[in-house]
Amino acid sequence: MSDITPATPAAPDTLAARFAQRLVARDAPPPPPSQEPAAVLARVQAWLTPPEGVRDARTLVRLARMLVALMEQPELDTYQLQAAAGLSWRAGTRMSVELLDRGLTVRERRGRFFYHRLTRTAEDALLLVVAG
Repeated sequence: MSDITPATPAAPDTLAARFAQRLVARDAPPPPPSQEPAAVLARVQAWLTPPEGVRDARTLVRLARMLVALMEQPELDTYQLQAAAGLSWRAGTRMSVELLDRGLTVRERRGRFFYHRLTRTAEDALLLVVAG
């Protein structure tokens, strides 16, 4: 016995076959968006643009970095959040308050430190943003 299987005949080049191929391609799900860090950061930045109200490009990048850091860790203190965004104490504090004012984070004071985490609404919205 032979292990060779017969080749399948080529699909006929008819209007119906071409149309069916077009419909298969149309109904195929799009490829998932890239999960590379730069691509995720770009999607978060796009999400933060109006109507969310961030118009300054530098602020947009800073807030997006903080949000991505909070997506990676469930909770960060202010210092960790500042370090994740690569900010000084003053700029980091201002950005963390900005996230709080927008309702994207909540903070809790424990001893001398504030701990930040995403709100449930922000988590749900960002999941859709990151997943594409």
